[in-house]
Amino acid sequence: MTKGELNLLHRYLDGAITPEELESLEDLLRTNAEARATLRSLATVDAKWQQLAADEAVAISSNRVAAPRRSGRAIPMWLTLSAIAASLIVGALGWFHSPEERAVERGIARVIRIDGEGQAGKDRVVVDAADLFAGDELTMQQGLIELAFRETGVHVIATAPLRMKLDSDQRVSLHEGQVKLVVPPQGVGFVVDTAQRKFVDLGTSFVVTASPKGSEVLVLDGQISVDEHDGTSEDLMHEGEFARFDRNGKLKKRTPSRLSRALPELSITATKLGDGSLRGVVLGYDSSTAIAKENLRDDVIGQELLPLIHSEFRNRAYLEAFKQGEPVSFRGIAGAFHEFPDRTGLTPYSREGGWMTWYHGQVLPPRPGRYRFWGYADNHLLVAIDGKPVFEGSRRDSPFKELGIPRTDNPSLPCLIAPAGFACSEWVELSGDSVRLDLLFGEVGGNITSGLLLIEREGDTYEETFWGQPKWPLFLTEAPEEDEVTEFERLISHLEEKTMGSFLISEDAIWKVHHADEND
Repeated sequence: MTKGELNLLHRYLDGAITPEELESLEDLLRTNAEARATLRSLATVDAKWQQLAADEAVAISSNRVAAPRRSGRAIPMWLTLSAIAASLIVGALGWFHSPEERAVERGIARVIRIDGEGQAGKDRVVVDAADLFAGDELTMQQGLIELAFRETGVHVIATAPLRMKLDSDQRVSLHEGQVKLVVPPQGVGFVVDTAQRKFVDLGTSFVVTASPKGSEVLVLDGQISVDEHDGTSEDLMHEGEFARFDRNGKLKKRTPSRLSRALPELSITATKLGDGSLRGVVLGYDSSTAIAKENLRDDVIGQELLPLIHSEFRNRAYLEAFKQGEPVSFRGIAGAFHEFPDRTGLTPYSREGGWMTWYHGQVLPPRPGRYRFWGYADNHLLVAIDGKPVFEGSRRDSPFKELGIPRTDNPSLPCLIAPAGFACSEWVELSGDSVRLDLLFGEVGGNITSGLLLIEREGDTYEETFWGQPKWPLFLTEAPEEDEVTEFERLISHLEEKTMGSFLISEDAIWKVHHADEND
C-alpha cells in the first residue's frame, strides 16, 4: 500500500477523516483486499495496545513492578499517543480508588439493560449494569439484552432465543439469535463469528442472525468483510446489502444493491387533491435538456434549487428552468418513490437530472409545544417553517449541506439510506397558530429513491421497537383514507421485519392544512 493509502486508514481510525477522504477510503476498501486486511489489523493493534497500556498503568498505580513488554514491530506514533492517553486516564482512576476497589476485575463489556432473564454461563444471572467477561456464554430464552464493549465502544443489542459467547473485546461467537451492532471507528475489525461465516466490521452498523438453518447478515450502514473461517476474505458487503447462508455454508441469497429497492411504494394516486390537501409540484428537466454533469453523482437539481431556499421560497422565477408535472397532494414521505415521476405526470423527463417535489402551504400544528423532525432520504429532504429551513435529512453529498441547518445524526438507529444514520432536527417552538410549511423531497438522478419523515412532540411518549427506536408518528397533513392505511401498514411491516425500524400513524399528530397557497 502507498503512504497516502495508509494515511487514509490512520485518519479513519483517528476519527479525523473528511467526507471527501471517506469516499476515497470506501473505494479503496471496495477494490483492495490488502487495504481491508490492513485496516482490520490496525484496528486490532490499536485496541490491544490501549489495553496493554491500561494494564501497565493499573499495575504501576497499585505499586506493582511490571516488566516492560516488547513488540516485534514498531508501533506508529498515533497508536503510542492513544496508549499514553489511555494510561493517563486509567492511572488517574487508580489514584482516586482504594486498593480494594482497584483489585476488582473489570469485564470487557457492560450490560446497559436487559428485558427478560439471561445467564452468563450456568450459574451467573445477568442483571442491568453487570460486567461481562471474556469467555462468558450468554443465553436467553426470551427478551433482549443491550451491552457495550469497554475498549472498543461497540454497541450490541441481542434478541432471544440467544446463545452467544464473548470471545474477546473484538469478537463474539453467535450460535443462535439475532444481534445488531453499531461499531465506532475504534472498534473497526470487530468480528461476529457464526457456524457459516465470519462477519468482520469495517466501520458500520449491521445485523447478524444465526439459527440451526444457517445465518444471515444485513448491512445497515457502512461495509463489512465476509470471511471464511480460515481467514480468507470472501467478499465485501455494503450498506443495504443482505446475504443468507444455509447450514452448510452455501450462499443462498445475495442482494447486489440497496434493500431500498425492495421497499414498498405507495400505489395510491399522488395527484388526488382535496380541500384539505397540502399541494405540491414535481420538478425535473425536459428529456432534451443537456445536463452538465462531470460524474453521475453530481447534484445539479439540488444546486439549482438553493436560490429558491435562500429567497425563503418566495421567488418562483427559479422554477422556470424546470419541467413541471401535475399538481400533487402531500400523502406523507414514507417508503419507496421509484415510480413517482411516472405517477405524477413528469415523464418523459431527463432521469439523469433527477427530480424534486416542492410541497407548500399554511398548516396548523396539532397543539402548541416544541416539535422536532426525524427522517432521512435518498437523496433530498428539507423542511422549512415560515421560510426558515429547520430540518435537513438528505444524504451527505447533498448541496443542502451548504445551508448549515443544525442536525443530529443517530447511527445507532436503523437506517438503510443515510450513512450517518437516522437524522433529527433541533426543537422548534410553536404557539399553535398556523405556519407556512415548505418541504422539498427528491432524487439526484435515476429512479431508486426512498425516504421517511416523522415528527416528535416534546413530552409525548411513544412505543418503542425491540431495537429501542421510538415509533414516532409519520408526518401527515390529512388523515389517511382506508386504502392508504393499508399501504402504510404494509410498509411498517416491511420496516420492522427487514430493517428493525418503524413508525406510527396517529391522527393526533396531523398538521392540518389551514389553506393552500392561492398561486397553486
